[in-house]
Amino acid sequence: MKFIKIFGIFILLNLAAWLGTHYYLSRHQAEILVVVDTSFALKPQFSAMEDWIENLATTTRYKQITIGTDKALLGDLSTIKAKSSIFRTAFGRMSETDLGRYSNSAASKKILLSDGSIQPKGWTVIKFP
Repeated sequence: MKFIKIFGIFILLNLAAWLGTHYYLSRHQAEILVVVDTSFALKPQFSAMEDWIENLATTTRYKQITIGTDKALLGDLSTIKAKSSIFRTAFGRMSETDLGRYSNSAASKKILLSDGSIQPKGWTVIKFP
């Protein structure tokens, strides 16, 4: 009987710890900034990039994903109605100065989806050939 009581207390403490962690992480989500290179040369890769973003959204928990392009900040991924709207423009070439608008971002992780032609400091570059 003593073993059952100790086991019950252990289960309750474990459950309380899981619930407390879930509550805290739900209220204090880290931000991930994903910037998409919408250069004309990458237009054939837009569907692969969209799949990558969708996969990130489904596998990332307790994180807020903010989407931007080399042209403009689009906002929170969950508020974007159609993911294809991220890729509605394709012109020009992206340069490292285009990322300047994101220098003041409070994101804990910055990801650039590009062809790898630029390697900005502080960014994780995901290459799409």
